[in-house]
Formats: sequence, C-alpha cells, structure tokens
Amino acid sequence: MELVRVEPGDWVKMDLSLLLALMIVLGLLIGSFLTVVVDRVPRGGSVMAPPSACGNCDLRLGPLDLVPVFSWLVLRGKCRRCKNPIGIEPIVIELATAALFVVFALKFNDDLVAALPAYCIFAAALVALSWIDIREQRLPREITFTALLLGAPALAIAAIVIDEPERIWMSALGAAIALALIAGIYYAANWRYGKDVAFGFGDVILSPLLGLFMGWLNPGIVAPGLFFGFILGTLGAIPAMVARKATGKTALPFGPFLAAGAVIAVFVGQHFVDLVLAR
Repeated sequence: MELVRVEPGDWVKMDLSLLLALMIVLGLLIGSFLTVVVDRVPRGGSVMAPPSACGNCDLRLGPLDLVPVFSWLVLRGKCRRCKNPIGIEPIVIELATAALFVVFALKFNDDLVAALPAYCIFAAALVALSWIDIREQRLPREITFTALLLGAPALAIAAIVIDEPERIWMSALGAAIALALIAGIYYAANWRYGKDVAFGFGDVILSPLLGLFMGWLNPGIVAPGLFFGFILGTLGAIPAMVARKATGKTALPFGPFLAAGAVIAVFVGQHFVDLVLAR
C-alpha cells in the first residue's frame, strides 16, 4: 500500500477549511434565528413562542420554509401559500451573520481559536443590533445585555484556555474605556446641542460591549475602533446631507457605524496604533 505524505501546512489548510465550513453553517443557522430576534424583540415579544408564521396569512412555517437562504431562494422571497413578499431581511441577516463568522474564523484560527465562540456571539449581536438600528433607529438593551452576559464569560474562558488570564482585566478595561469615551461625548453633546442630537443613549449602552471585545485583544485599540466608527458615521451622513435628506440635527442610526468600527479595529487596530506610534 502506497503511503501519501501530508505536509504540516496541508493539515492547517484542511483544518481551516473545515472550520470555515462549520462557521458558514452555524452563521446561516444563527442568522435565521436572528430574523426572529430582530422582528420580535423591538415589539417586546418572545423569541421562543409562538412558532414562526407568515405575517400576512398566518401560515405556520415548517422546516422546509426555514432552511437558511435556500428556502428564500426557492420561494423567491414570497410566502408559500399567499405569495406575499417576505422581503430581503431574512437572506441579508443570514448572509451577514455567516460572513462575520467566517472573517472572525480567519482572524482566530491559530493560537487564539478558543476566542472564536465569544466573537461569534459578538458578531450575532452586532448583526441584530445594526439591523434594528437601521430600521427603527434604536438599539434594544435586551440584546446588548444578553451579548454582554454571554460574551464576557466566553472571553474569560478563552483567556484561561490559552493561559493568558491577563486578557480578562484587559477586556474589562476596554469596556470601561469605551463607556467613558462614548458617555463623555454623549453628555457633552447633550449639554451643547440638546438631548440625543449626536447619538442616542442606546449607543452609550452598546459601547461597553464593543470595548469588551476590542479590549480582549488590546485596550489600546478601543479608542481607534471608536474613531473608525465616527469616521464611518460621518462618511455615511454626507450622502444624505448632500441629497438634502438630512441636516446636522437629523437623527441617523449610529450603532451600525460603531459596530463596523469595532470590527475593523479587531483586524487592523493594532496595525493602526503601531503606525501612529511609528513602531
């Protein structure tokens, strides 16, 4: 029998391929659950009951109606019975969740792989909060607090698994830095311009969650991550202002920009700090 030699690098590639495939499947499944979350949580409903149903004809959705992406494509984005449009929300949320799971897997596929479950929690929370903020301009505290309650222990466990317990206080420090910065800006803007002109209090509550996950990597990237969010928010507001659809006092959803800035910081925050400090 001929033996096939496998180089060490081939094992890494195989493991990464399996990890990415797992992240895609989990991302799509959790993304499917998030479609229920973003629909019911803002209305104060339960995410567990009643079972999912068509909002137009009340058709209870079966397993074949709930297969992520595939069901939406087969049904062409319409209810199986009444043909009422479902909208793009399910497929966008499912794909966005899977995409974030994959990029975090690419980030944490080496010595820090123990942190991947925690960052998947982070990704799911960011997708749900961003979608709700875009649609309704609010960030439900229930989602933020749930992500904190699940994410903080997951990060602590990851720090212990990789034998770097100092990351526990690093993440706590990151949360404190983010809260201090965003709360300071919020109250200063309220004092100067009036209540909730710059952004809402939901963004203040969101900040510790962002700082927690940035701080676990390095508390020094928290401020740059928030800075990225403000830059993205400014760039996002310019088109609306140019089109005369917004003014300097028009409320725009700021949560998605803060979330995007935090994700960017997870990947390039340390490089940005090194560049600024000329290291």
